[in-house]
Amino acid sequence: MSFIEVERSVRTGKWSMNSLHSHMHYEIYFLTKGERTFLLSDALYRLRAPIIMVIPPHVMHQTEGGAFERFNINVDAGYLDAFQRDALDSIALKILSPSERQFARILELLEKAESAPISKHREHIVRAIFSYAVLLLSELEGQSSVRAAIGNDSLPPLVLKIIDYMNSSYAEHITLEMLAAQFFVSKGTLIYNFKKYAGCSPMDYLLRVRLSRAKRMLLESRDGVDAIAKACGFSSANYFGLIFKKKTGLSPTAYRRHESDKL
Repeated sequence: MSFIEVERSVRTGKWSMNSLHSHMHYEIYFLTKGERTFLLSDALYRLRAPIIMVIPPHVMHQTEGGAFERFNINVDAGYLDAFQRDALDSIALKILSPSERQFARILELLEKAESAPISKHREHIVRAIFSYAVLLLSELEGQSSVRAAIGNDSLPPLVLKIIDYMNSSYAEHITLEMLAAQFFVSKGTLIYNFKKYAGCSPMDYLLRVRLSRAKRMLLESRDGVDAIAKACGFSSANYFGLIFKKKTGLSPTAYRRHESDKL
């Protein structure tokens, strides 16, 4: 079943997400106050409010930093009409820097959506507000701006290099020993740095990347499970099926059927 959720978060002290993650829905991230370090796929940014970012399904990301305020719109692809999906896809992974006037208009809409009263009309009110918000976002497409001022407290180059490597080479046979040798560090150093800065081990991150790519292929292609398993770096279709069901609760085939019914 398709869904939309508008949520607000206010943090008065340092706060970080536990680990890199991805999800099936679109996340529209509105940073209204403060500053965040944002790891998006394999790029690291220092973002200062006000900014807007659209994170599409299956993209690995993580944020950390000090006090901040933000709104999120989490919306399933099945909720979107053709214009809304095209609009979000066109600005996805771009850092949008609206003017004060533009941001004030969007912020007003977010506050109305969050505070919409519980009634038989609430769903229609939220849908109308969301439609107008997407229209405003589509006007910001040419106003992208990367604000990258990476500090010493951010992910170290070693971790970024390995993340970049695994994002591009996930289909290959990769082991912890191979990573350590390729990047001239011990396995202990590799594990320590990944767990400290990314919140997971290198092999856990690799598995997340592979599963994320597999989910996308299941929904966006007609390839069979065997072909998808091979393309995503799993040793066999059987292992792929076992680990996929363990992590999602569904077999690859059931997942494809279940998610496709939403679209």
